Amino acid sequence: MPTEARGAARRREILEATVRVIGRGGVEAVEHRAVAAEAGVPLGSTTYYFESKADMVAQALHHVADRETERVEEQVQVLRGEDPDGLPARLVEWAMEQAFADRLALLAQYELYLEGARREDLRPAAERWDRAWHTLLEAALERLGTPDAGRRAQLLCAGVDGLILQFLATGRDIEELRPLLLELIERLSAP
Repeated sequence: MPTEARGAARRREILEATVRVIGRGGVEAVEHRAVAAEAGVPLGSTTYYFESKADMVAQALHHVADRETERVEEQVQVLRGEDPDGLPARLVEWAMEQAFADRLALLAQYELYLEGARREDLRPAAERWDRAWHTLLEAALERLGTPDAGRRAQLLCAGVDGLILQFLATGRDIEELRPLLLELIERLSAP
């Protein structure tokens, strides 16, 4: 593997490790030493790629936002071919898969999203991530023939995020989330 490709792979490993550290202990847990240990790389690797904790957190938010945006954009393409009759249930399944497949990544995403509210330099990544979800839900609502799909997609984004965050924070059984998400989607997609 060429040196440049190895460097990009190492940087990506460190960013993924940063996301896991944030998922377990929050943004305050991010330290060069902790991330290096999580990534299984020498301490010098983290200081080579990231000049500070703030830099590591910022790049991790951009990394998560890029990854999530790409995943959501792929789903928009799949969604356009979905049968409208089964679409609300499919959206629930997709949201559940995305939200709970990797609990640490989900927790890190919310931590990083909140960090975007505190740091102006992080807002473009948070906005990109939010816009991707809005686009997905708007496309779904349009496919369902929902009037005012853009506005309702914004409400649906907020509702889905709120419910997922509530379930994470309270430790409730995530299976109880399915019917709530389905009801939310069905109500907001109604003509």
